[in-house]
Parts: sequence; structure tokens; C-alpha cells
Amino acid sequence: MFEAIIFGMAKGLASYLFGGYLKAHYGSVEIDNAPSWYGKEPREAVCVSDYSPYGGIKKIEIVKNRTKIGLKNRIDKIISVVIYQNFKNLTPDEDNFLNIVKKDTKLPLFIEGNMRFQNIKVDKKGRVFVRSCIDKNNLISYEKRRLKKLSKELSYYKSDKAFEEMEKGF
Repeated sequence: MFEAIIFGMAKGLASYLFGGYLKAHYGSVEIDNAPSWYGKEPREAVCVSDYSPYGGIKKIEIVKNRTKIGLKNRIDKIISVVIYQNFKNLTPDEDNFLNIVKKDTKLPLFIEGNMRFQNIKVDKKGRVFVRSCIDKNNLISYEKRRLKKLSKELSYYKSDKAFEEMEKGF
């Protein structure tokens, strides 16, 4: 039962990321005097753009950090949408498992290790523009490994519960 959820989750994530759904939701943004890449997302990556209207070079690190937070929030939302779109009428155990899938404590580390600042620009007025991205294939691989690990942990948990039930019977 949980193996089917894991397979469905991985398949749903891949189709969501590469099926054009993100483009439809994210689209592109055109802001006067912003760089042409601002608010645009390449097909192979999940990206977040942010800016500061003033501060110049001193604000680069602040804006970069905001894009890290933005990527985490965006990936969390993607996972929630994939779960919502692909899993209905779940048992309480299945629902609990998917809630565990949603809570990824290691996601910030994954982002830190895989995020690339594709574009950084400081214009003449001191505005800072930053776009950071994570490769979609890396994200899918990460989630597959995570789901596999969660599946193993769930199997161990279920076997421990079964042994506890057997011991109660004796």
C-alpha cells in the first residue's frame, strides 16, 4: 500500500515538474527596468527571483538568503500540490505517511548544497536582483531517495508494531 504511494508520489512529482504545470502557475514576470531573466524559469530548473530596491552590493547576501527561503517554500508548496493532486480518499495511516513526507527537515541542507545563483545583478540605482535555481532532476532524485528511506523506516515501524502485537498475544 505505501509502496504504491511512494511510486505515485515520485511519478506525480516528475510529471508536475516537467509537465508544464509549473510554467502555467509561475509563468514569467516583466518588470520595468528589471533584468530580462528576472521572474523567468528555465525548463530544467525550479527558480526563485528576488530583489532589493536599494542598498547595492551590501544587500546581495540578504537577497541571496531570501531566495534560499523562497526556494524552500516553493518546494514545500510543490510537494503539497503533488500530494493534493494525486492522493484522495486516503486511510488515516496513508494520510499520516504523506504528512511525514511533507515535513522534510533536511530540505534546507539539500537546497544549500544544490542551489545555484544563476543571476545576480546590481544596477546603477543600487537595486539588487537575484535568481537562484535548483535542477529539477536533482530535486526528483532527492525526493526519490527520501521516499525510499521513509518507506524503509515505515516498514521497520510496522514490523516492530507487529512484534508488539504478537507479544501481547502470548
